[in-house]
Amino acid sequence: MNRNIKMCNGDCCMLKTALQIRRMKLLIEKQLQKEANAKPKNIIVTPQSSLYSYEDVQNMAKYIINRAEKKPKYGLIFGSHMNKLSDLVDSPTVLEYTDIPKFPISPLHGTNCKMFVGELMGGPVIAIQGRLHYYDGNPFGSCALPVRMLKLCGVEYLFLICSAGAIAADCKVGDVVVIKDHINMFGWGGNCPLVGPNDVRFGSHNVTMTNAYDEKLIDRAMEIAREIGQDDRVKCGVYACVGGPALETPAEHRFLRKIGADVIGMSIAPEVTVARHCGLKVLSLTVITVPSIDVAAPPQNDYASLLSEGRHISSELVSRIIYKIQNNL
Repeated sequence: MNRNIKMCNGDCCMLKTALQIRRMKLLIEKQLQKEANAKPKNIIVTPQSSLYSYEDVQNMAKYIINRAEKKPKYGLIFGSHMNKLSDLVDSPTVLEYTDIPKFPISPLHGTNCKMFVGELMGGPVIAIQGRLHYYDGNPFGSCALPVRMLKLCGVEYLFLICSAGAIAADCKVGDVVVIKDHINMFGWGGNCPLVGPNDVRFGSHNVTMTNAYDEKLIDRAMEIAREIGQDDRVKCGVYACVGGPALETPAEHRFLRKIGADVIGMSIAPEVTVARHCGLKVLSLTVITVPSIDVAAPPQNDYASLLSEGRHISSELVSRIIYKIQNNL
């Protein structure tokens, strides 16, 4: 045995490990410095108007018409709280959102989100139950997509029903407000489903929002309200569209009242913008669910019945308008 060979006491291994760690740290620092000096990557955001091509929307419409074997003239979009309206559709073909190719699905949507294609008061309709909201994380292009799909299905008249809070003191819980105009807070910041390249097959780019809510349909709604003895519960007003999901502050409430808003909600405006873009006649109704900040809330025992009455009035207005249009009355 060679006694000149010394046994390792671990010092050399520790030194070797320390050098490796130091070398690794230097490599990491060098990489970080390289990344810091590099030019940022170009991230291209798809414009809202390009999220779904004309061909995508056309395929959705073709699927619906082929499944239902019916071409609708009237389109309805409403929240799941108005599901009794879908019960009025006679002999419907019921479609799940997941059935329709490339149709957007919100992760927050429940099982109540469906489409009903059939007849309502003798008129061919498609009723979309469950709308897409921006505050659920959906882009504006997706929120308004159903309107374009309805247009390519053959729809001429669009009925939108939603819930809203009262800004005007004379709008009470359970009242129905026929929207005659809107204040689109989104649009002020350039947030619009039409932003991006325009496909002229849908409509012209710089569409005017004058008369976005059809005056003849508004007049019909107010006339029917008088006929059914509900003119004290049905009012005309201006809708303010905000982002949500948080409700407005008292200062925002006062501001919106000063600039002419009667009700406030978190939908409608993107849908109406696209409806106007593609030439649909629009009637929008909103049921008041939250009183104005300077009006006392109704007793809890009355609250549910007031909302139920408001939703029933909305269904009655839509049904009777479709009947009159269908029968040239």
